[in-house]
Amino acid sequence: MKNLLSFIIRNSSWLIAIGLIVISFYLVFSFNSYQRSVYLTSANKATGWFYEISDKATAFIHLNKSNKLLLERNARLEEELYSLKSYLSDTQRDTLTTNAFLSDSIPASRFSFVPAEVINVSFSGPNNFITVNKGSIHGVKPDMGVVSQNGVVGVVLKTSPSFSVVIPIINPKFRLSAKLKNSNNTGSISWDGKDLITAQIGELPKHEVFQPGDTVVTSFSRIFPKDIVIGYV
Repeated sequence: MKNLLSFIIRNSSWLIAIGLIVISFYLVFSFNSYQRSVYLTSANKATGWFYEISDKATAFIHLNKSNKLLLERNARLEEELYSLKSYLSDTQRDTLTTNAFLSDSIPASRFSFVPAEVINVSFSGPNNFITVNKGSIHGVKPDMGVVSQNGVVGVVLKTSPSFSVVIPIINPKFRLSAKLKNSNNTGSISWDGKDLITAQIGELPKHEVFQPGDTVVTSFSRIFPKDIVIGYV
């Protein structure tokens, strides 16, 4: 005990300095959820690798479910592609350039897709963030839209070479132009920070008519294609 007290007395200056540094970091990250979520739990390389390794440990449990969702997604895409080609074929049925039209005149999409996996979800009060395992070396950039098989997830906030931080819909900073599926009137999606499963659509005209169960989709923007599902009334 005497030696311990002597050690503490000899190194009291260093111990006080270290203690103050620890307290400073605690205060910064306790009261600044953005820094805590983004810098401590998200895009930095070492933490990203840790999340990726821990995620792989449980990935096998959900593999069958993930494969099923992928197959369902592919089936829907095939159905949409078939519907588009059928529509184009019908409109050009009586022309001699039908085949050429189908092969050459369908415009290339201005949106490209980068498959990614969620490796961490950070719920820090209202300031929620998601980390995915794709970054700048995969072509991911800030302000890119993020979607899943169920619809809109969020927007990329920050990237590192191998990982990206996403602002999800359930973050007060998130904003997105939206509309009811069967309407041309646009509004804005936001989240009030209360219910994790409910967001709000505002700025719609007062005469807009909607019913429970109506689908809310994206209006066309530079971030998301038109008519991507956001949620339901």
